[in-house]
Amino acid sequence: MATRVRKKVRFENDRNDVLFFRDIVCDGRRIFVDAGSTNRVNGVQQRFEKSGQCLATPDLAEAAFQALIKAQEKRWSRQLPSDTVVEIGDESLATATTNAALEAQLAAGEAGAAGVFADWLQREGDPRGELAALVMAGANVDAWLATHGARLFGDLDVKLHSEIQGLVWKDGFLDGVSLRRASMDSTTQLAALTREVLALPVAQFLTSLRFGLASFESDNDWTETLRAVTASTQAPRIVALRFDDYNSEDCELSWTPFGDFGTAWAGLPSLEHLLIRAGGDGQLGEIDAPSLKSFARETGGLATAEVDTILRARWPRLERLDLWLGNNNYGGTVSVAQVEQLLANAPPTLTHLGLCNAEIAPDLIVPLAQSKLLPRLSSLDLKMGILNDSDVDTLLRHAPAFAHLAHFDLSENLFGERTAELAVAFPKAHLANQRYEADQDPEDRYTAVGE
Repeated sequence: MATRVRKKVRFENDRNDVLFFRDIVCDGRRIFVDAGSTNRVNGVQQRFEKSGQCLATPDLAEAAFQALIKAQEKRWSRQLPSDTVVEIGDESLATATTNAALEAQLAAGEAGAAGVFADWLQREGDPRGELAALVMAGANVDAWLATHGARLFGDLDVKLHSEIQGLVWKDGFLDGVSLRRASMDSTTQLAALTREVLALPVAQFLTSLRFGLASFESDNDWTETLRAVTASTQAPRIVALRFDDYNSEDCELSWTPFGDFGTAWAGLPSLEHLLIRAGGDGQLGEIDAPSLKSFARETGGLATAEVDTILRARWPRLERLDLWLGNNNYGGTVSVAQVEQLLANAPPTLTHLGLCNAEIAPDLIVPLAQSKLLPRLSSLDLKMGILNDSDVDTLLRHAPAFAHLAHFDLSENLFGERTAELAVAFPKAHLANQRYEADQDPEDRYTAVGE
């Protein structure tokens, strides 16, 4: 078996009881960077960065490796090189073997089809079969992927656990994945990464995708990413899409546009679940989603025009609708009249409604209690709004209207001394994590999420 040297340099700094580290590894054509910290007292580890790239030749990788080392030398107190000899296996993307009949059975969810297909793949020498067998046996596949990842992901294996995360397996085969740029310094284009991943044989049965930011600046746009999804062979079977794999350190919510979703609906006939977490700059288009069961729109401020689009939506199977209405400072212009229209015209299949993070929450209690929709709901979510003790009397007067709810979320509001009364009147209500402050002006209310 041929071998090569895997080169590694660890940089370390000490600060109080915390060890900070940065590992730079060169392994053939591949370079990896792993940075984080370890608390020496409690052993808690944090990861700040994990990234990788695959160069065209080992010489180019070596040059990039040396450049990375030179850029770090003056920033760390210790530089610890360690080289290891590793065996060189097959690092090329395996050619997919196909069996239309078995693939159709697996895609249709027929009992036992996954095992039969996995056995057939193993006999054909396709590494997907070996991996599927490991997954079905309950094995941790991370170690297998560390050795054989290139056989399934090709040059993209360097992005595993950094820009390709959250692998979800179903019946032994890859069913879901999260794609995101590792940092604002990454040169990865999210749409291109999406196309490349969806073209891999290992992604053949993918039905669920989650995305991070396409841009860490205030010009995020998922339009091209969506086009990559709808142009894929998996598009007719995609069941779930989430656009929320980022936090405020990546980009503030209110600074995050989402692009144009209008052209995507026709290409996603099986889509059942959609979550969009972004600011108000974007277009939903004319929503025509015959299979959609849940829609969540998380934002610091939902605009009137976007709610009008939601009111016109054609989603006859919708069961769950979650809207973060937000506040006026961040573009929240939703009116009580619009919410009343929503209550009057909700699809008959709806059993859960979320009107969260709402500056107009106090004005929604009576319309909700008097609506024809409320008796049909089993779950109502009013979390993160500005409800406070002055709204308790209104809630208590209408308590019978809400009594049937199996789930009534009033958490993260501004209730204070009268929280106990609510707990008695609404024994099934969730009232945790109130944002009440004893010295706060009752009129100084704010939603939980804005910027």
